[in-house]
Amino acid sequence: MYHICMSYFDTHFHLTAMMDKGIDLDTLRGIEGMDIGCDPGDIVRRIEVISKFPSLYFSVGADPGTAESERKASEIAAQIKKEAEEYKAYFIGEIGLDYYWNYGPEGKMEDVFAMQLDIADELNLPVAIHTRNADVKTLEILSSHRNEKRGLIHCFSSGIKTAKAFLDLGFCISFAGNVTYKSSDELRAVAAYTPLECILLETDSPYLSPVPMRGKTNTPLNIEYTYKTIAEIKKISSEELNEIVKENFKRILEL
Repeated sequence: MYHICMSYFDTHFHLTAMMDKGIDLDTLRGIEGMDIGCDPGDIVRRIEVISKFPSLYFSVGADPGTAESERKASEIAAQIKKEAEEYKAYFIGEIGLDYYWNYGPEGKMEDVFAMQLDIADELNLPVAIHTRNADVKTLEILSSHRNEKRGLIHCFSSGIKTAKAFLDLGFCISFAGNVTYKSSDELRAVAAYTPLECILLETDSPYLSPVPMRGKTNTPLNIEYTYKTIAEIKKISSEELNEIVKENFKRILEL
């Protein structure tokens, strides 16, 4: 038997990574949201899992870590384009830059990112952006690409000035479990600043569990704590916020 959970919408999680960490996916029946790709080829395994969840969207993408691959940036991007077309992905992502780890040869991570933005333009798909210690360069690259459908900034963790820059480019801000942490006053200030029509919420499961689940393997069932935090900031109910998040996501997809 499986548990039917309250369907708070979760814009970013990784089903197969949860499975690899021992999470029984049968406990997640009823979740709504988007399963996110990270590597070329991972959709082959993911699609079998995604198909068991009728209310899920999914993306394909090569994250910053793929810059360590021996394959050329153009080869990585070409595979992502092929997979997006073949599987009819809803998003390109997660893609972006990570200067905390600074993966791969100099310039390759930026090339993989930019080429996937071009693919998103060509296929008229929104993007899920990963940026860590790289906001200035991420904004520079995004500003140079049309990306009319834009998308979301995954697991936002910067300040109001940076949030404004992404919002001015037409992106939604996606808040994760770190907004619940005691030390995250600045991030909660960003949530207060961000208009409701530009807010999305995520777990990034199996990572980044919110308080009071911090330190444990994360799942979309824990997103209720993030909803509670943002709802209190916005002075609305979690249920009302859930409907707003769903509408924001559908607007990005033009559904």
